[in-house]
Amino acid sequence: MSELLTKPAATLIGAAILMIVALLIGLLGVREIRGMIDDAVALKASERDSFWTAKIEKGNADLNKRAADQAAAIVKIQSDMADKNRADQIALHNLREQNALLPHGNDCGLSGDRVGLLPD
Repeated sequence: MSELLTKPAATLIGAAILMIVALLIGLLGVREIRGMIDDAVALKASERDSFWTAKIEKGNADLNKRAADQAAAIVKIQSDMADKNRADQIALHNLREQNALLPHGNDCGLSGDRVGLLPD
């Protein structure tokens, strides 16, 4: 057996072992690099998702603010209209009372007093 392990054979075996070790180290390095690439891709995807989620949330917040502003404007308009309606009803009631107090309520046509009650 010692004849087989001559110097050239031992050199070849040592070189083969070194090549196998180098190949294994290379494969482990490739696996590590692929893992780092996968991690970078996942991180980039997560950042992109976060970016678009923030954009969507900002758009929704803007939309909700505009809707709230419009609702507040509607409430104010309704309140103003209700106040105007009350004022008009009071003015009509007062006009009817003044008309009822005038003499000759059954006369046909308008008297000067009744003409004075008409709005400008």
